[in-house]
Amino acid sequence: MNRREEIENATRAAVIIGVTGAGLLGACAQSWNRGETQATLRSTIAFVSTRHDSTADPTSNPQRALLAAEIYLMNGDGTNPRRLTENTDFDGFPALSPDGRRIVFDSNRLRTAGEAFNTSNLFVMSTDGTGQTPLVRGSSATWSPDGKRIAFHASASGTGQPIKPDPGAATNDNDIFVLNVSDFLQNGASRKNITNSPNVIDDDPDWSPNGQKIVFTAHSVTDDPTNSATAEIHSINSDGTGKPDRLTINSEEERAPAWSPDGKRIVFCCRRGGPDFEICVMNADGTGQTQLTDNSVPDLTPSWSPDGKRIVFHRRVGGRGQFQLFLLNADGTGEVQLTFPPGLNAFPNWGEVP
Repeated sequence: MNRREEIENATRAAVIIGVTGAGLLGACAQSWNRGETQATLRSTIAFVSTRHDSTADPTSNPQRALLAAEIYLMNGDGTNPRRLTENTDFDGFPALSPDGRRIVFDSNRLRTAGEAFNTSNLFVMSTDGTGQTPLVRGSSATWSPDGKRIAFHASASGTGQPIKPDPGAATNDNDIFVLNVSDFLQNGASRKNITNSPNVIDDDPDWSPNGQKIVFTAHSVTDDPTNSATAEIHSINSDGTGKPDRLTINSEEERAPAWSPDGKRIVFCCRRGGPDFEICVMNADGTGQTQLTDNSVPDLTPSWSPDGKRIVFHRRVGGRGQFQLFLLNADGTGEVQLTFPPGLNAFPNWGEVP
């Protein structure tokens, strides 16, 4: 490379170009570092919304509303919402990869005639919505910290039926599985069952930031699926070795555990003081359990901000299924509503996108 080329490349790398358009995912800062381009990561929330279809009313036709649900991204402050999927099927439970370049999500677009409406396959796509690619049957996926693998829940036999009509519902023989995404796409690698618990239904996995553990919920196969009093939070080695550690011990249902970015805390849904779910947090070893919200409506699917200072979740603000996103500080203070009608907004996952 001659001197002129070095000067031209350095000049280009020092300029930040602002671009607007449907394909924009964030501002990209370029730095001159041995000729490499580095992207600045922007706080971003992936979520599900029907804001594009004001006729989708979950109170009158829940299935119609779910079919209208598509995956969106928006900045962490709620600005710049952009739609990624567009079809007539249910897409849900998006999870951003650690590098912010991919999203794994649920979709019922491959279910066959006669299968339950909430039968899901996992898909992966780029964070601009392109390259939507099917993976395996399953739901509620989470990425490993290196972005190579996903953990998810699925029927162990492959023929289990959902235990309730909710999106992402576990099957009657659900276990936690791990899949190497690249190995599957290139070589058809198989999923690995890491819980193997025929008498227990395992679901809602989340991978720890250090990669060593996966936290999940488990409840008896004989439990009431609409109020699983035996549902507790457990932690297992991510390679499936050893026995799971039980983190909660009570007679109330816990759901949707999620690690804080520093791996020291876990946020989860808890039935405390009534039939509805609240947002709770605890230390990674199960101690210090603290209830953050207290109301008479369900607070669900919590997710940490990348800096670990805030939590996003969805709450019902009207009739059945009329969900909106809310934010609160990690200590439970400063609660604010982030999204508003028209349309429902739910199932948030907070990460970063270049």
